[in-house]
Amino acid sequence: MVTYVLIGIATGAFISGLFFMLRSSKQRELIDDQHRLSLREIVDRDRQIKNLGAKINKLSELNSRYLSFVLRVPSIIQRLNSTLKLQEIVLSVIELVNNIVVTDKVELYLLDASDKLLKRQGTDNKNQQEQAVYALGEDLIGVAAEHRFIITREHFRKLHPAQLTDKDSKSELSMAVPIIFKERLLGVIGIGEIEDYVGNETDFLKMIADIAGVALLNQMMLKEAQHWANTDSLTGLNNRNYFFNMAQHQMERSLREGTIISFFLFDIDNFKHYNDTNGHNAGDKLLIELGQLIRESSRKNSTVARYGGEEFIVMLPEISKEEAVIYAERLREKISQHPFQHREKQPLGFVSISGGISSFPQDGDSINKVIQQADISLYRAKSGGKNRVFINEAQQLKI
Repeated sequence: MVTYVLIGIATGAFISGLFFMLRSSKQRELIDDQHRLSLREIVDRDRQIKNLGAKINKLSELNSRYLSFVLRVPSIIQRLNSTLKLQEIVLSVIELVNNIVVTDKVELYLLDASDKLLKRQGTDNKNQQEQAVYALGEDLIGVAAEHRFIITREHFRKLHPAQLTDKDSKSELSMAVPIIFKERLLGVIGIGEIEDYVGNETDFLKMIADIAGVALLNQMMLKEAQHWANTDSLTGLNNRNYFFNMAQHQMERSLREGTIISFFLFDIDNFKHYNDTNGHNAGDKLLIELGQLIRESSRKNSTVARYGGEEFIVMLPEISKEEAVIYAERLREKISQHPFQHREKQPLGFVSISGGISSFPQDGDSINKVIQQADISLYRAKSGGKNRVFINEAQQLKI
């Protein structure tokens, strides 16, 4: 009996010990789980704190970038409002974009009204023929221009999968922003891959496009005003005022570099007879057609101007008097053979010119003195029978 009791007690003690051990093990497991959970929470919180820190740093960087942009805008707008140079506008627009987004490429495309093509504007004096050109609706730039809204490369690929050509795959632009002023399309800003793109940059980019639109239209208007201030309204040639400004500039250069400038002054023979016989409208048409003929026959660095009435003048930089004679004779011959309307009614049976040639500095130390010598030679050509050219050395070169 005692044996059974002892066995019972031992069994109970064993069971109690086992239960205690199991409970202790369970408690340790719970403690370990809680410890692991706490570590995980700490790690998660650290990660969240780091993420928040990165976001705060990013926001701080964006704020600094936007603040820099806002501070730069007034000075850039002032610069844009006073410039006639397209290159300065291009550089200013690129500078503004780079203040908003981090990218390695910013391009400015302008719409050429003559052929409706979008042509990339260089930031230096590169040959524009080497620059990229897009038609309206072509690739990212052309689509942004055609639809007149900001478009990204991803959006473009969804809208125009048929345009995914080799050209598209090689494009380095990721966004195109149209430049529009009062519903008039002026061009497109092309932007490369953008680092840390947030999304609200598009509002600033649209603002930059608006600024660019005002600057470009202002430049066009100023340039047009300057053009008409320097242009003869009938023939489209340079006027007398522009000619004297350019002559002064060239003479100063001539003195610095020791070069020669020649001048060819001429007028239309018997122009009053042409007007009286055919009417003033016909006379105006003759002046316009003759102006075009002179322009086509002259070098790009020459300055061609309507000097007054039926009188014209051509300034030939770095051209000797002998070379100027060759040019003048070719032009005289070309005019005499040109099929002007009513040419047969002229006293010589065709439209002709008489002219005089002088050079700086040989024939005078000022613009007026040199041109006066050319004028003297012109009247000598007139009195010598017309349809001829004289130089300021009392020499008749050709009849």
